[in-house]
Amino acid sequence: MIQQKSYEVVEIQNLLELRMFAYDILRRVFLEEPVKELIAQFQSGILSFFPFKEENQQLKEGIELVDSYFHTFKMDENFEDLHWDYTRMFIGPHELPVHIWESSYVNKYGLLFQEETLRVRRIYLEYGLETLQYGREADDHLGLELDFMYHLSKLANDITKAENQTHLRKILSDQENFLKEHLLNWIPTFSKKVIDNAETDFYKGIVKVLKGFLIIDNICLEELLARTK
Repeated sequence: MIQQKSYEVVEIQNLLELRMFAYDILRRVFLEEPVKELIAQFQSGILSFFPFKEENQQLKEGIELVDSYFHTFKMDENFEDLHWDYTRMFIGPHELPVHIWESSYVNKYGLLFQEETLRVRRIYLEYGLETLQYGREADDHLGLELDFMYHLSKLANDITKAENQTHLRKILSDQENFLKEHLLNWIPTFSKKVIDNAETDFYKGIVKVLKGFLIIDNICLEELLARTK
């Protein structure tokens, strides 16, 4: 009985670590303009370790598209094009073809710093998390929402090691709610807009990875909650 319980804990920890790995990659892609250190990791094939790629066709297609893009990518020749693709779509200086904030998709007028943004902020604050650009960057920026999911995944992993099952279920339940009520509510539209407007296959592929992974993660959370009853 003790061995069986120990095996179950190890299985849960493995799943939580895989989720941490995935969210860490995704948050770094969308939090800010690309940096060479991150792009070098993609060049070296970091997505080959991305979890659940055989479980979702869109996730698999996205990884293949990103890997294909980097087969001919040269840092000294192509990095600025990649960097510009992010800037052009999500920052400016021209009219943005793709908005990277949840409220742009769920607010009736597409306005930032409205109730939708404040609702997300309140969820962050429940866990003592405040964005580095508090008040300057809307809290429902995609990179920040993914960062929140990463931090909760890390916290869940730490709690599992401490064997605090009640606290673990609370964290997993909050993640499930955030995923369903926020990320999954607007990422399908966001993903399509990126695919339609991106000039590089990196961003066309990575939003497929994002969308596919979030669908799989919803299933993972349901499984984790069932295991921790």
